[in-house]
Amino acid sequence: MITRPEALGRWKGVLIPIVTPFTKTGELNLSALYDNTRWLIERGATLGNSILLAAGSGGDFTSMNVTERIEVISTIARASAGALPVIAGAQSLDIRESVEICQACEALGVDGVQISGPYYYDGRPGDVIAWLETIASQTSIAFALYNNWYTGYNMPLTLVERLLEIPNVSGLKWSAPDMPTFFEGVRRFAGKLAVINNTFNAVPGYLAGCTAFVSHIPNFWPEFGWRILDLMESDRYEEAQAEFDRVMEPYEALVGQIQRETAGEAVFVRPAMAAVGLEAGLSRLPSRDAVIGAELQETFSRFVSTFVTNAPASSADKAHLLPTTH
Repeated sequence: MITRPEALGRWKGVLIPIVTPFTKTGELNLSALYDNTRWLIERGATLGNSILLAAGSGGDFTSMNVTERIEVISTIARASAGALPVIAGAQSLDIRESVEICQACEALGVDGVQISGPYYYDGRPGDVIAWLETIASQTSIAFALYNNWYTGYNMPLTLVERLLEIPNVSGLKWSAPDMPTFFEGVRRFAGKLAVINNTFNAVPGYLAGCTAFVSHIPNFWPEFGWRILDLMESDRYEEAQAEFDRVMEPYEALVGQIQRETAGEAVFVRPAMAAVGLEAGLSRLPSRDAVIGAELQETFSRFVSTFVTNAPASSADKAHLLPTTH
């Protein structure tokens, strides 16, 4: 099991939610998944700058059965071949499924699992403790606690402190409904275990003590996340924030247009992946790729040509990348 000190040394950089490609008939495209993961590694993903998140929300775990989730995790682990850490999504509404995924991950030798308490119902603290203690009694895989407050139960800080008594807990994928609570959580837990920043505040989170931050962009442009990381590690925080804002403003405008029409996370990453020539595949319902028409796909292509291929865009260039609202 990855211990807390080991996680502090390994779970660093950018946590990349790997997109799961599906075929036109809705099957897993494992060969494309393998190739996309290898592409990341060949571009420079390594221990210290990247963590791969397999079958997380950005990998459409909610639309897959347990067998498929394990196939996805296995494929990413095989493609990584130990070159960098892999964390797998293990949350489920059925505790037996979470246990099965944890045990499979243990056998595969991945670093750990991202795991939350029960959701759908607004689980009480005692429910969350019993849930995670029961899973921990059946596996030695390391846990990255996941406070998915926006889809289920928001864990108060006192509960997180109680969960640290579980030996499996080596990390915390952390966000909160408000920023004061987010930063209070980082203040309390940074240094005790690896805290992965699941907000858009990458630079302030790093300064507060987070070891990693989440970004979908490395699925098609990994150098962006590594550039932010390099600037922060060089104490060039104003430059890091300026670069972050320069890219995220137009990108989030594109993402927002898709999110107003359909649910999911990978659905708004696929157009940019396709624009750089990767086999992004299709989505499963409820995510609807059909909302991304020719005009929006062209806007993603302009985003890629402006930001990924070329030098920093001027203000005029950026204006053309902001999608219109209808």
